[in-house]
Amino acid sequence: MSTQEPEREERIEGTYDPDAVEPKWQDRWLDAETYAYRGESDDPNTAYSIDTPPPTVSGSLHMGHLYGSTLQDFAARYHRMADGDAFFPFGYDDNGIASERLTERELDIRHGNYERREFQQLCREVCEEYEADFTAEMQELAVSVDWSNTYKTIEPRVQRLSQLSFIDLYEQGREYRERAPAIWCPDCETAISQVETEDAERSAHFNDIRFDLANGSRESVTISTTRPELLPACVAMFVHPDDERTNDLPGSTARVPLFGHEVPVYEDERVDREKGTGIVMCCTFGDQTDIEWYQAHDLDLRVAIDESGTLTETAGEYAGLSTHEAREAIIEDLDDAGHLESREAIAHDVQVHERCETDIEFRVTEQWYVELLDKTEEYLEAGREMEWYPEKMFTRYQHWVEGLEWDWCISRQRDSGIPFPVWYCADCGETILAKKANLPVDPLSDEPPVDACPDCGAGEFTPEGDVFDTWATSSLTPLINAGWNWNEATGEFAFDNPELYQFDLRPQGHDIISFWLFHTVVKCYEHTGEVPFDSVLINGHVLDENREKMSKSKGNVVEPRAVMDESPVDAIRYWAASSSVGDDFPFKHNAMKQGEKLLQKLWNASKLVDSLAPADPAEPDEFAAIDEWLTRRRTRSGRPTSGSCGCSRRSSPTSRRRFTGRCTRTPRSTAPTGPSRPATRPTAPPARRRSK
Repeated sequence: MSTQEPEREERIEGTYDPDAVEPKWQDRWLDAETYAYRGESDDPNTAYSIDTPPPTVSGSLHMGHLYGSTLQDFAARYHRMADGDAFFPFGYDDNGIASERLTERELDIRHGNYERREFQQLCREVCEEYEADFTAEMQELAVSVDWSNTYKTIEPRVQRLSQLSFIDLYEQGREYRERAPAIWCPDCETAISQVETEDAERSAHFNDIRFDLANGSRESVTISTTRPELLPACVAMFVHPDDERTNDLPGSTARVPLFGHEVPVYEDERVDREKGTGIVMCCTFGDQTDIEWYQAHDLDLRVAIDESGTLTETAGEYAGLSTHEAREAIIEDLDDAGHLESREAIAHDVQVHERCETDIEFRVTEQWYVELLDKTEEYLEAGREMEWYPEKMFTRYQHWVEGLEWDWCISRQRDSGIPFPVWYCADCGETILAKKANLPVDPLSDEPPVDACPDCGAGEFTPEGDVFDTWATSSLTPLINAGWNWNEATGEFAFDNPELYQFDLRPQGHDIISFWLFHTVVKCYEHTGEVPFDSVLINGHVLDENREKMSKSKGNVVEPRAVMDESPVDAIRYWAASSSVGDDFPFKHNAMKQGEKLLQKLWNASKLVDSLAPADPAEPDEFAAIDEWLTRRRTRSGRPTSGSCGCSRRSSPTSRRRFTGRCTRTPRSTAPTGPSRPATRPTAPPARRRSK
């Protein structure tokens, strides 16, 4: 009998060829649905759930997507190996301004030239093309996403959930509609929220302009402004009550140069005595302080700038000019009239819309708001309940919440988006909500749920034409992924997959802490009474090799497609693993080369083991201690509940704790905790405070 080992059918030979190996396994994982979430256990402690960020469909993937998705994959793969089941979905954020602007840019059109439904269909078609590319690249990156659990923020299921969220918050008294000053983007021609603004440096001039006094102790006063185009909207002037330079002015009346209308002079402690002449003109509206003065002193409203950033008839001969054109024309005429005393070139920060980088304006419009300012302390405490990796990122969340000045404006005057499920009585203005069972609805095409107004009995109704802010929907991703819905039979909200909520991990970039993370905390806290995640993993930005932000205008963008064509996927993953979590870091081609060398070393080591290992080893009668330990570690039935050294696993952003109970939107101080492991699957969303 021969003692020779049997020949193997296949041996590891040659050098590592990623072009042959990677597609083979990527296809196999997809065909076999290797990473599909099974959801076979009722025990919430056995399902590790990740609330993945849906990329905005506004163009191609960038290096940040590759980096962030790889970090998420590390967590998912670790917990599949350690604990069994992992929920790792994928979504596309394809409703709202970003998708509209992509469609306009791609097709060289403007949304205003199309009927609403026609333009919406064009948006869907363009987004589907980009989403197909997103999917292909993510699958090629070998991210272990469960592709059977994907969603789009514009799909009917998500539209229903988004409208349910609106109705629930309205019924709680957390939403209101008001005609008031709102932040406005003249380019997108829509209201936006505070979170969608950012500072940008602009070249400007500081102009000293003389106002003649119609009455009072002086002939004239001088104000300083960077926005002379707001002169036609001037409604008052203000001085500080403790400023000795101007204590003779309150009660006087000033005449606005070029435009001739007279405005009163008031005193108010919000005037900055250290800035300029100590005399400030108030226009409707130039900034937040103008709005505060307008409301506090019951001032007139003079609308000089329309929705497109063009001067109105209030501006007289300057009507029809853009704000920038009017600025120069008015300065020239002030100089000719002898009212321009001095002009100094400066660079200063102005607020712009982060989507299009257009200078924002403030306009009085009717908008829907979610009330925030009365609960900032609760939202701060909600942030503290989550574990932050790195910890320093909580400071960004804290600063955002503490700096809130506006409630959340959630209505948008755009064509593509999820409509408000609302009609208004044409006679008395009563708000009529759609019935939960009928959602999703579109008031522009669907009939209201009543034949007569419940308040006045009238039978005519006006549909709401606005759509939701995209963040009003993407902030619901934990509820989307866990299957939150209204149960008509029980009259309560419930989850289809309650074992997923609260989610174990929210991975995301630091740039959207104030966008996605904060709004998700608000929505989920108000709907369930609990914070949506155990842990938050914050990644930084990928910079160019000189540590500068990548920008197409600078020509320093590294395209993911080019990197994936040049380097093995595992080399890209090696690069992603080389960074410090939370910090911005440069993309370096050298890291790819190092990753390729490591892959070859691993291949060579595997070849050595393959050549030395027996083809069909017999099981030994007795295991060595190390083999016994390894065997137990790799089997689900024998996995320990703590680390190999017996310590707690709560030492990384991938650790987790679970709390089970019932979600009844109970205040956190009195929320029930319930048993740590239910005997049967709960039928309502668990309001888990998770025991340690």
